[in-house]
Amino acid sequence: MSEPTDPCPTAVWPFLDRRFVLVTGKGGVGKSTVTALLARTYAQAGKRTLVCELNTQERIPGLFGHAPVGGQVTAIAENLWSVNIDPSQAMEEYGVMKLRFRALYRLVFNNPLVQRLVRFVPGMNDLLMFGKAFNHERELNADGSPMWDAIIVDAPATGHGITFFRLPRIIKEAVPAGNLHKEAEEMWGLLADPTRSVVHLVTLPEELPVRETQELHRRLKGELGLPLGSLFVNMWPPSLLSDEGHALFEQLDARPTDPGLALLWASTRIRLGREALAQGYLRELQALQLPMVKLPTLYTTEFGPDEVDALVAEACAQGGAR
Repeated sequence: MSEPTDPCPTAVWPFLDRRFVLVTGKGGVGKSTVTALLARTYAQAGKRTLVCELNTQERIPGLFGHAPVGGQVTAIAENLWSVNIDPSQAMEEYGVMKLRFRALYRLVFNNPLVQRLVRFVPGMNDLLMFGKAFNHERELNADGSPMWDAIIVDAPATGHGITFFRLPRIIKEAVPAGNLHKEAEEMWGLLADPTRSVVHLVTLPEELPVRETQELHRRLKGELGLPLGSLFVNMWPPSLLSDEGHALFEQLDARPTDPGLALLWASTRIRLGREALAQGYLRELQALQLPMVKLPTLYTTEFGPDEVDALVAEACAQGGAR
């Protein structure tokens, strides 16, 4: 483990001791952005960090100014590696690991009947991808120490995500014995262990994302009992007026008659209304009683390493999601 380059993360972030980190939320709320923020935070704390994307159009390498990496673990920044887990590749790696010989794997798994069976087993791709991330968590150096200080998984979005999180427990309970039961039991043991794992939620200060976040919180914590971490409220709107300016604006009795001033008045009223809505959603989210980070809206044509660093700095300034 190298020396940290920034004293802020280790001093203020409450979940940096968790080695298996998952990020989930409604589609389009900025899961990958938060994954990148967490990855940079862990890396700056001197931790060897691996980010796992799950068979998707890669975003993480690009956020660090790197080309897509595919299925090979690749360094993309200091202390930071990335991989895009493909289920077919994960199945081959697992098969070779269990059968010992690649030729034997091909004899078994290249059988058309077996391939059709695998394709039609519900959740098999999710299990394979989760298993690959799980195996990375178990990787060891020659001296027996963990190869990775942190594994960060950009998990599926809300609806699919619930199935993804439940799958190891379902397999563990449905398969009474054997290798599959043992693997699923160990996966669930890792996922549900609050000393090793944490699940961070991401949302926007908008109606549908907030409702889905409330449901996601209920399912993950109430039904599955998984260890939840921080709630990241992404794209928080900037304040248009100071408290004094807001008070003065409210003292205006009516819409100005001048066309230019009337347009300015109307746009200001709309912006202030959006801010009020965001504050209302924030109060609802606070009822979930999770440590919270409000990430500001960044106005840029390209989102890259500088923007990721700006969000890390903002999260640190808020006290690390406490």
